[in-house]
Amino acid sequence: MNNTFIFLRHGKTKLDKALPIEEWDLTDEGKIAVENLAKTDKFDDVDVIISSDEKKAYLTVKPIADKLNKKIIKIKELGEIKRPNAESITKEQYEEMKVKIFKDFDFSDYEWETANHALNRFKEGIDNINKKYENKKILIGSHGTVMTLYFAYLQNKLDDIFARWKDLGFCDYGVIKDNRVVKDIV
Repeated sequence: MNNTFIFLRHGKTKLDKALPIEEWDLTDEGKIAVENLAKTDKFDDVDVIISSDEKKAYLTVKPIADKLNKKIIKIKELGEIKRPNAESITKEQYEEMKVKIFKDFDFSDYEWETANHALNRFKEGIDNINKKYENKKILIGSHGTVMTLYFAYLQNKLDDIFARWKDLGFCDYGVIKDNRVVKDIV
């Protein structure tokens, strides 16, 4: 990688069982957190701003894009692990799924994407971005599971992934340069 990537997890999400999980908004607390993040100078030198195509990731980088007068490029490969109808399962079932997918990277239930597939899709998305740009600082708004998988993969820490995911907070970010983690997400 000749680019510097900053991966930013979306702000706190407002659960809305009436909508598909991909369309969920940020909570008021989440909106305040991303606005406050935009007021800092942490991301003032980014050249490119990219988001997954999920609403919560887009809304997380939008205040930064507005401040810097930059457009946001949406890339679906950077989306969260595909979890159809996740809004219809209980919180306990959702947590149980996370345990299972992190324990067995080929496990799937409820038609969810496997962790291996999600990681490979995410890596391919990053590789494509890296080929498109040269020596740029790129901010990517994304999601906890895929970011945890990617950072653990790069650091050879896939055996401790569930604990890493549990430690990841909303609006946490990490930095990767030359295919190395220079700032971990947790």
